[in-house]
Amino acid sequence: MKAIILASGIGKRLLPLTEKVPKPLIEINGITLLERMIQSLIENKVTDIIITTGSLEEKIKGFVKNKYPDLKVTYVKNPIFEETNYIYSLWLTKDIVKDDDVILLHGDLIYDPKLMEKIVKTDKSSALIKEEKEVPEKDFKARINHGLIKEIGVNVFGEDARFCLPLYKILKPDFKKWLEKMGQFVKEGRVGNYAEDALNTITDEINLHPVYYDNEFAMEIDNFEDLEKAKSFLKNIL
Repeated sequence: MKAIILASGIGKRLLPLTEKVPKPLIEINGITLLERMIQSLIENKVTDIIITTGSLEEKIKGFVKNKYPDLKVTYVKNPIFEETNYIYSLWLTKDIVKDDDVILLHGDLIYDPKLMEKIVKTDKSSALIKEEKEVPEKDFKARINHGLIKEIGVNVFGEDARFCLPLYKILKPDFKKWLEKMGQFVKEGRVGNYAEDALNTITDEINLHPVYYDNEFAMEIDNFEDLEKAKSFLKNIL
């Protein structure tokens, strides 16, 4: 099993902070987002890691080398990261992933480590879904139908929508189909789309299961409001 951490973005909503610090290296209560993610993978015996890079690539490489000198990490740089969304970065991993199940993480996540254990242990292609009906406005949501995820996106709303933490386990045949669909998007020049837009076109061909959680802390760090919210929450539970 391989893990892919998407870390190629600019982090525009966190400027000017992200002019000098890549988004995954932002510290929350003294620990970077990237360190938290890598540690949760290691604790679940996922030690073959791919990190997609773009903005401030050398800082990410330097951090990982210093913190985890013995960890097997492969870097995939998106040479046009300023012009594309992460669909292009993820598609570039196609020759490295090959025939492996994949744990896929957006590079701006912070979550209870128990959630990584939940997703690693599942034997199905899955995404983490919060049980409560109240959903955030700006973050990823999933539409659930007959026990399967049929759509993931920021503009998914309604009674069948739930918050979706973009931390997935995708079995190798399903990831192959997803990569092929991403390739079609790239060929058509649709590189500004989310990778999930490509995924949504094949949810009738694969079975994407929800892995539900309830009280565990989990969120995306998109802006300064998110950053302060995460800092405050973690401070209160220490």
